[in-house]
Amino acid sequence: MNLKNLKKEFINRSLKGFTLVELIVGITISAIACGAIYSGVSYIQSTSHKIKIRERAYEELKGYTELWKGKIAANDVSVGGILSYSQTVCLDLENESPCISNATLYADINLIDTGISHAKRHGLKTRIEWETPFGAERNIEFYVEQLIIKE
Repeated sequence: MNLKNLKKEFINRSLKGFTLVELIVGITISAIACGAIYSGVSYIQSTSHKIKIRERAYEELKGYTELWKGKIAANDVSVGGILSYSQTVCLDLENESPCISNATLYADINLIDTGISHAKRHGLKTRIEWETPFGAERNIEFYVEQLIIKE
């Protein structure tokens, strides 16, 4: 064999390309990697959405509690045993379409007996309840006692 034939044979072998088995193995490895990445991204997105909804619920409940604390301080609540109020809010502010995550705020106010004192003491229990997209019930509760001293 002379040098010319040797070069031709080497070039033909190196330009041959991949075999079918090598291509299938490469595609399979790529598909598994893509599936793992997609699974991770979707898990992170759903967890992030749950956290946003929970934070929004907490902020709504905090504002609702402050509203009722102000009404109690201003003596703007009815006198009686246990009073209950409720209000519906939307926790999903990103969508402009109909709300997906509705929540209900509740306030239960009761007058606590202070004996012979001239002060009024109110117990305020507020809570927010919502349902996850998978049907699980979630809630957060606050309890506050407020003392009003008459002059």
